Amino acid sequence: MQRLFFSLKFSNAQQQQLLPYQQQALSLCPGAKAVDHDNLHLTLFFLGQVNTTQQQRLVDAAQQIKLAAVSLTLDHLACFARPKILYLAPSVIPDALLQLQQQLAVLCKAEGFSDIHDSYRPHITLARHAVCDAAFKQPVAPLTLQISEFALYQSAQLDGRLQYLPLYHFILI
Repeated sequence: MQRLFFSLKFSNAQQQQLLPYQQQALSLCPGAKAVDHDNLHLTLFFLGQVNTTQQQRLVDAAQQIKLAAVSLTLDHLACFARPKILYLAPSVIPDALLQLQQQLAVLCKAEGFSDIHDSYRPHITLARHAVCDAAFKQPVAPLTLQISEFALYQSAQLDGRLQYLPLYHFILI
């Protein structure tokens, strides 16, 4: 069994573009712990523990998704009081992102996985262990990313460090 999730696939250059926003978030909440830059991602569907058979069926189904690339404009910092994270998010969720997330949710639910959240709220976790007001929201200079891939990731502890490892890549057209 592996702990898996579907996520947008950011390039290394895109992850680097997120670092000034992460620094800004950390300056607002100095006690928070930064997410490693190579773990910065935007979750589409969290699966949890997945066996090999389920994983292959999910991959086969995800390969059938033929959707447009996503243009994502991130423009504000905010906080989830639980699980205590600071994040960067879009004010407007692009239709292409919603379509991708909804198609993935359908195929994941068909395999018996349930969504642990009431509604989809796309965000990039910048820092954990952030103690802040749940109403906190701060506008930032907009950052627009062109995303042409999503991936199935494994969440694993390697050498005492949490790492998100892309197992399968899927191209958005």
